[in-house]
Amino acid sequence: MNDAVRILQSVRRIEQCVELYSKRLVQLYQVTTPQLVALLTIAEMGACTQSAIGKAIYLSPSTVVGIVDRLEEKGLVQRARATQDRRQVYVHLTDKGRELLSLSPSALPEGFSLALQMLSAEERATLMVTLERFTELLEAKVPTPGI
Repeated sequence: MNDAVRILQSVRRIEQCVELYSKRLVQLYQVTTPQLVALLTIAEMGACTQSAIGKAIYLSPSTVVGIVDRLEEKGLVQRARATQDRRQVYVHLTDKGRELLSLSPSALPEGFSLALQMLSAEERATLMVTLERFTELLEAKVPTPGI
């Protein structure tokens, strides 16, 4: 089996794990993984724009709008216009959103989190560098002939 096939198989396995865990989050907490990651980001950054959320979690503006819409419908976040520049809309956690995060749902599956903690600091650092490099390779732009 060639490297490309093995890499694609591994990526698919990762996607499946993320999908299954997201379904579990919905069952337990009524939020998906992207919604939870957005909530965690807002908690970390404080009140912020949807654009800032998107940049922080690498999602397109339209995807972030959908996520924030659903979080707002659930009463977990609230949008508020800036007083200085009414065009700016900030998203902040509600008490209900903070309460959900206090339940400590992890954005990663429990088994993965535990296994990650079992690795040495050096192994975790190597894994992070490898994943970051893998991401850079996936994002690599192929030159278009004639341009």
